[in-house]
Amino acid sequence: MEPPFETIAIIGPGLVGGSLGMAVRRRSLARRVIGIGRRQSSLDAALRVGAADEVTLDVAAGVREAGLVVIATPISAIGPVAAEAARSMKQGAVLSDVASVKQGVVETVTAALRERPDVTFISTHPMAGSEQRGVEHARESLFEGSVCIFTPVEGTPHGELTRLRAFWEAMGASVRTLDAATHDRVVARISHLPHLAAAALILLVAKDEAALAGGGLADTTRIASGDPALWRDICESNAAQICRALDDFAGEVQHMRTLLAEGRFAELEELLRNAKDKRDTFHSR
Repeated sequence: MEPPFETIAIIGPGLVGGSLGMAVRRRSLARRVIGIGRRQSSLDAALRVGAADEVTLDVAAGVREAGLVVIATPISAIGPVAAEAARSMKQGAVLSDVASVKQGVVETVTAALRERPDVTFISTHPMAGSEQRGVEHARESLFEGSVCIFTPVEGTPHGELTRLRAFWEAMGASVRTLDAATHDRVVARISHLPHLAAAALILLVAKDEAALAGGGLADTTRIASGDPALWRDICESNAAQICRALDDFAGEVQHMRTLLAEGRFAELEELLRNAKDKRDTFHSR
């Protein structure tokens, strides 16, 4: 069976990009995976863990023969990287990304490709990751059982969408399609807000108090160990939607406080029961 792409280039083979490269190689979804980065030490690590067949510091050289180029850099770097890649990508190639914020990315990359109508851009967001960072923590199974959200622009060729969908499904992900604005609103609630909530909770607890804690605190705050610079980048890119999500969250917390303060414990129990039922449904998926 022929692989969907002859050559794939991954710009930024860190945790997600490296896991993508490993998954592609283990599943034979391309004949060659090229890792492109800014530091030779990171690229050497990508080779060592099996996230790429070859590596380069030169974006132009790395993307030149790729049928699919995936940008897996921090959000703030996507615009310049896309512009650099666009100048050297071959005719008919597909450009994609794995960013967790879409409106700004779609606008920026679309603008970078204005002079390259022969290149198709399909923005994707695999809902998979870890509080860890770096290709050393990449794993081939990262995307198994995950959801990968596509946010295609108007006029995206159906054939390329179908091919990229099959590519992600071959890595164990199920594909959903949202427009960029809806994506950013939803992800603010299901991904960005939980990180900030975990950070707020751990900031509330003193070190001597945390030393007494059981597994509940560790489980609830695990994601607060995520890279602060990466999360600043995410929050800056989706600030308006995250603020709305924080307002809604604050409303739920205030409601709980009101029930406690007024002794309305039957209502509090019902609220907790509703939360349990919803969480149990998620857990069973």
